[in-house]
Amino acid sequence: MKNKGLYCALLCLSFSVHAAEGMLALTTIPQDAKIYVNYQLKANTTPVILPLPVGTHRIEAVKGAQRVTLEVLITDGAVVSKKIVLLESPPSLLFKGKQVSISEILNPKLDSFETEAEFQQRRQRLLENRQTLLEIFNRAVQQHEHAAGVAYLDKQAYEIDTEMFPVRIEWKEWAKPLNLRKNSYIFAPLEDAKALWQSGQQKPVFVSLELEKDRVKVSKSVLVGLEREWAVINEFRDQLQDGGLGPEMVIIPAGEFMMGDLHGAGYDNEQPVHKVSVGGFAMSRYEITFAEYDRFVQATGYPKPDDRGWWRGDRPVINVSWNEARLYAKWLSQQTQQDYRLPTEAEWEYAARAGTSTKYPWGNEIESNRANCDGCGSKWDDTKTAPVGSFAPNAFGLYDMVGNVWEWTCSAYQAKYEGAELGCANRPDENRRKVVRGGSWYDSPKQVRVADRSWRRLNFRYNGVGFRLVRR
Repeated sequence: MKNKGLYCALLCLSFSVHAAEGMLALTTIPQDAKIYVNYQLKANTTPVILPLPVGTHRIEAVKGAQRVTLEVLITDGAVVSKKIVLLESPPSLLFKGKQVSISEILNPKLDSFETEAEFQQRRQRLLENRQTLLEIFNRAVQQHEHAAGVAYLDKQAYEIDTEMFPVRIEWKEWAKPLNLRKNSYIFAPLEDAKALWQSGQQKPVFVSLELEKDRVKVSKSVLVGLEREWAVINEFRDQLQDGGLGPEMVIIPAGEFMMGDLHGAGYDNEQPVHKVSVGGFAMSRYEITFAEYDRFVQATGYPKPDDRGWWRGDRPVINVSWNEARLYAKWLSQQTQQDYRLPTEAEWEYAARAGTSTKYPWGNEIESNRANCDGCGSKWDDTKTAPVGSFAPNAFGLYDMVGNVWEWTCSAYQAKYEGAELGCANRPDENRRKVVRGGSWYDSPKQVRVADRSWRRLNFRYNGVGFRLVRR
């Protein structure tokens, strides 16, 4: 048994710990890391067992430029086991004297210190040199041990207090759960990565994690091409013909779920509860904003919707009818040569639930400051819309699926589920009542449950109704 001696030592020592102290059993990857306890060097390698007095201790593992710090609470007679993973950063490269990451190459974003004009110039240079940069990046990858395997992220079990995020990595016959810190990466030997790439079944992947507000975010998952091939998974933005970028999209995997009022706490129109299968699709991470809709207005000359003086920018667009939402989707499709549309009612609920069966995406209680509604505990409650992304996202990484604004779907409304929720009613004469989902800033907590549903006529406009899009 691996580390049998350590377990034996733990067993033996556990019977001889003094009442005022406990034990810390520490391992690191790699093992040749320096261990500091309360800023004092205690070991030059691991595994190691350290007797420590009762209380909270600062533990630091150091290997070269890599450094991980955590606090450990020692109680009377306890033996605490900890494992620390120290990893190198993935390769990056210099471009115009600046370090450039793969995500910057694929999706450059405006920095806070540059003007829009400066950003567009930098972005154009990156686009013009993208192929060369990717080739350089791929060569850099091949000089490192790099990530391999398929990562399954346990989005329900992350620990904010310790900034740890459970991840399960699988390749070949090997499977292993890992706890990764923010801004950490998963690595594997290059030969394993090459074998996976050539097999065509699983691709090399690195996953970057970072702390954002009150959650851990998967900032990038990138399939790393070993032979000039690459792709970004999880999120993307389509290029517009006018040089801009479309809405940020999140890939939603195919699956099954139980649709409707699972708790008997809703309304009659949420029945019957039934199983629905949904194919994979991409959905906009945020509700479509005024900034995104105004680009369409500027390009087409279509009238601007009223923002009620709440400001435009990153607030969800309001006062748009079902027809106008569809016009925006049509324009976006033409700009990107992709198929954008409103979601079906079933797609909307599947995405909102994100694998959960609770009343809300986060649980069965409304809690506080989880959404914007009349009784949600936010500063915008029953007053006005909040800027998109003001609250934690659901497990799929989608923001504001409940509250803020009702969202148009493409489905016709039926008083009870009879199948219309599975498709789009795109002809105005099919059914003039269209389903809206999610509730809004002026609705009660009951109306922002994921199962709640309502309808509006297709020419209806109001300051509590907006939309988001899907793309196949």
